Amino acid sequence: MDDPIELTGLHPYEYEHPFDAKALDALQRTPGLDALIRQFNKHAVERLITVQYTGSNLRITKRSYPKIHRLLDIVCETINLPARPSLYLEWAYNIDGFTIGVDNPILVLTSGALDLLTDEELLYLIGHEVGHIKSRHTLYHQMADFLPFIADVVGQATLGLGKLIGSPLELALKLALLHWSRMSEFTADRAALLACQNFDAASRVMMKLAGMPIRHYAEMKTEAFLDQARQFESLDYEKLNKAVKFLSIMGSTHPWTVMRSAELLKWVEGGDYEMVIQRKTGYRLRVRHEGNDQFCRNCGYRLKGSERFCNSCGTLLRDAPVTPSVVATE
Repeated sequence: MDDPIELTGLHPYEYEHPFDAKALDALQRTPGLDALIRQFNKHAVERLITVQYTGSNLRITKRSYPKIHRLLDIVCETINLPARPSLYLEWAYNIDGFTIGVDNPILVLTSGALDLLTDEELLYLIGHEVGHIKSRHTLYHQMADFLPFIADVVGQATLGLGKLIGSPLELALKLALLHWSRMSEFTADRAALLACQNFDAASRVMMKLAGMPIRHYAEMKTEAFLDQARQFESLDYEKLNKAVKFLSIMGSTHPWTVMRSAELLKWVEGGDYEMVIQRKTGYRLRVRHEGNDQFCRNCGYRLKGSERFCNSCGTLLRDAPVTPSVVATE
């Protein structure tokens, strides 16, 4: 396996999916989000999660399992994440990976992922999770998982009144967080493809996630799966009727697997994926500004312009000035 091209200086907004950007804008306008972030930090939820995983699962280091850890190094070097997350394995025989933690993220892979994926496919899976870290997705993902716990704590602290008052707000936040969580997967899929730079490997991962039996791995027909994705693409996600939309989002943190493949295929066949790769290998880069949007210069989080602190990284904004976004174009 040849190492992918290092995309030096890669910025998350170069591959951010428009569904992700739109959902994030809506989420950040949802009343109560700032209060939720404060409660999340106040009750040390992230610390509790970190203790759970570091105390129960197998840690992968350069010294203990160098071949596995090398895959993480390749991904981080390729898509420009200087700080390495800690890597752990948990026993589960499915293909899965997830990330926890914001300031000190932890990446967890299942044992099944290591057994059932090739090295190139593992680059895609690891790249997906590193993409979440690079795009600062982990804070909101964790809040979606622990929103009921936080609401319960607030309710008890106010003799139940806070919970009664907060129930409609909790539902609105939950729906906004879940919708954004699904849309953020499209961005992470793009980061994953940039990490492995092998669309066939990406398609094989999606096929395995979609249900390909182990005994038939040698017979995988990626083109047939891509034809299925193209057919699904004709069902424009933005135009699906309300009933289908409702049924598709009940409690789900991820979009349909074939939908994810369709969106990734559209990105590749539209030439945008190649544009990102080419700009790092000698092609001239031109940039454009996205209107008056502002972003934290420390972490790239989209801002309203009135904040004193960044809601993503907590940086005092006078120490990390805001800047218009810069996006690669042809």
